[in-house]
Amino acid sequence: MLFMSLIVSVLRASHGDSILIRADANSTKPFLILVDGGPSDCFQKKQGPKIIPGPLQECLGTLAENNIVLDLVVMTHVDDDHIGGLLRAIQAEPYQQVLGSNVWFNSGRLIASELAENIPEGTDIQIMAAGGRQTSVAQGIAFDDQLCRMGVSDRSLKIACEKIVFSWGEITILSPQEEQLRSLAKKWEHEESNLFTSGPSNDYGYSLDELLESDVFEEDKSVHNGSSIAFLIESGDAKALFLGDAHAPTICTSLRNLGYSEEEPLTVGLCKLSHHGSKANTSMELLSLIKSEVFIVSTNGLRHGLPNKRTIARIKAVSPNSSVLFNYPGLKERMFNTEELNDLGPFVQDIQGDISL
Repeated sequence: MLFMSLIVSVLRASHGDSILIRADANSTKPFLILVDGGPSDCFQKKQGPKIIPGPLQECLGTLAENNIVLDLVVMTHVDDDHIGGLLRAIQAEPYQQVLGSNVWFNSGRLIASELAENIPEGTDIQIMAAGGRQTSVAQGIAFDDQLCRMGVSDRSLKIACEKIVFSWGEITILSPQEEQLRSLAKKWEHEESNLFTSGPSNDYGYSLDELLESDVFEEDKSVHNGSSIAFLIESGDAKALFLGDAHAPTICTSLRNLGYSEEEPLTVGLCKLSHHGSKANTSMELLSLIKSEVFIVSTNGLRHGLPNKRTIARIKAVSPNSSVLFNYPGLKERMFNTEELNDLGPFVQDIQGDISL
């Protein structure tokens, strides 16, 4: 008899990522993992003259009311659409307590410590804001300091192909590689990383066939995205991929090192697409190494032309029997016309509640 061992909740984190995973979900005490916190408005936002809770605050608030503490927080990398909400949460009670004391975060300080890279003082953690403004470096340093105050002292870098074993299963790190962390330590970007690989306009006016006919994969070159933590989680019979904003070649290298190939791809129930469905982060090669029941797109579609329709075309070409799920209703209707939606059928869907594997 098979048991559902993973339950995934994809929060509506605006143009960012924030995902709650319940591992060992059939037990009386599931292992709770929060992956990223979206931008700041995922935690709290203005609605007219009022300040209202965002989905992250509501999620953490429910946990706090039930005296539940997260078992693990994974902050994939330092772009604002992943860290912004967590920065707000870690500074506010009772949410700070809910975040617990087990946090994976490849901070500049940690990179310098473990890889002996010199980072100029005052540039420990550069955090890129969605509009191209760089948030205060002091915020990043404060986040790292807060982790220490919370007792998160036993910290280590998470690097590709490391395997962390738990009582309920295991997590295998697929990104970043050590050289990508060294690059992050040496070259802190001063432009918003998302714009390098996506562009402000979308490609929704083209058909899937047209996009495939002219398809040439151009790799994401963002140093920040390259430093993103991506991982495979396994619990019981369930497997899922969470790719953060990681680079496709890095994931491909890790999968091949783990023994997967085009002939014997990794089979998972769910794959959270890298970088909100950007065409620069999902290659045909990567898709040929993964056999996933569903691919998740996490974004409201209002920034940088993401997700790219070309990404969906690639998935359809390689995995026609899979489904692409969007966490915001109405997005697929903006990407595809009525005729396309009719042809695609259940291949494109909106997420309906939690996803059980």
